Formats: sequence, structure tokens, C-alpha cells
Amino acid sequence: MSISTWKISIITTTPEIFPGPLEYSNIGKSLAEGKWSLEIIPLEKRQNSKKVKIDSPPAGGGPGMIMRADIVLPIVDNMRQHGDTRPLIVPAARGVKYDQEITKELVRKEGLIFICGRFEGIDQRIIESTGALEISIGDYILTNGDIAAINIIDSCVRLLDGVLSTKTSIESESYENGLLEYPQYTLPRDYDGSKIPNVLLSGDHGAISKWRLSQSLLTTKKNRPDLYEKYQKKIKDSGSQ
Repeated sequence: MSISTWKISIITTTPEIFPGPLEYSNIGKSLAEGKWSLEIIPLEKRQNSKKVKIDSPPAGGGPGMIMRADIVLPIVDNMRQHGDTRPLIVPAARGVKYDQEITKELVRKEGLIFICGRFEGIDQRIIESTGALEISIGDYILTNGDIAAINIIDSCVRLLDGVLSTKTSIESESYENGLLEYPQYTLPRDYDGSKIPNVLLSGDHGAISKWRLSQSLLTTKKNRPDLYEKYQKKIKDSGSQ
């Protein structure tokens, strides 16, 4: 994926969170080099010297606060009127479960726009009027959507051309072939009686590949039986064709 036009915009009540972890390692380096861009759009609590309420209690009662549609939608509408067609993402616990396939799909776009809610979330009319995609990064609750957005952005940016040093490092990672990654080792060869498996020191690349696949299968079966069953079905289906 070309990284010449990839742009991230984040509509948020807590702009101070960014760039946060996105400022470090290959992700931060590529940001500094201009290989991708990060625009923070804070929801202002004061406009024209007047205090503005950016969230309100849930209609019908309940805990927490809901981000208001009349505050967020004018910002999105203005972006659309200026020809911005990037997909709009809302990190939300009720959203579709995020995975590597979604990452690959998102990174094919020219960039992404995030609306990051906090506490109880955002007004449903924002979702409906913009066609935003709600994404969950896991079956747990976070304080705000900014933390989830950072996770999603990191996973996308690292797939952009030139961000990571080698394509091979991406291809061998967890989820790329439907399995979790095999165990990794490095020096020293023997640490307090714990040794690197002999096959990895054999120089036999065929044997090493077989070992890594077997370890990926074992790890996936133990930690993610759902992925293991999916992989086994895929192999079975491909063999029957």
C-alpha cells in the first residue's frame, strides 16, 4: 500500500492523548518522515467565548454521558463538503470484532477518520447519518475510544509501504496465515539449562519451516481454538476442491 496520501484524522474530547505511543518506534519515525499524517480535531468546550456542552446524559436515563450529534456532525459534514471521502471509524465495544483482515481492508483506503467517544459513547444519530463503522478491539471495556483508536492506527500504519524494514517480518506474524506465530529464540544458546531447540540451529531450512508450522498449530490450538478450527476447515476445504 502506498503511503503518500495516507492520513488519519481524530475527532476527540481528549486531544492530549495523542500522538502517545504513535510517536515511537517505526510508527513514530514514519510519522516524523511524513509517510503518514495525524490530524487531531478537538471538540471545543468553548465556542465564541461561550461554554458549549459537548455531551449530555442518555435519553431515557442511565449512567454516563453521550457525545452530542449537534457537536460532532457539523465537523464531519464540513469534511465531506470539502471532498473528504475517507471511511469513518467509531471505536465501540458493541462494534464488529477487529482482526487482521479488517486491518488490510482499512489500509487500502486513503486514510481514516475516527470519532472517539468516552464513557457511554456517542449519539446513535452520528452513526446512522455518517454510515460509520463501529469497531471493537476486544471483549472488554475501555474508558474512551482514543485508546482503541491508537491500537487500530498502529496496526494499519505498520502495513504501509516502507514503515517496517522487511515484508517477511509481516508475513510471518500471527494471523497472517490464519495461525498464531511460532515461538522465537535468540542468543544465548543455553541460558541456565534452557536451550534453543536444536532444529533452529541445524541450518536445515525445510526442517525449520516444518517445526515452525507445527509450533504455530500447537500454539493456536491451545490459545485460540476458534482460529485452529477455522484453519483446519480451510485446509480440509482446499483439499477437497
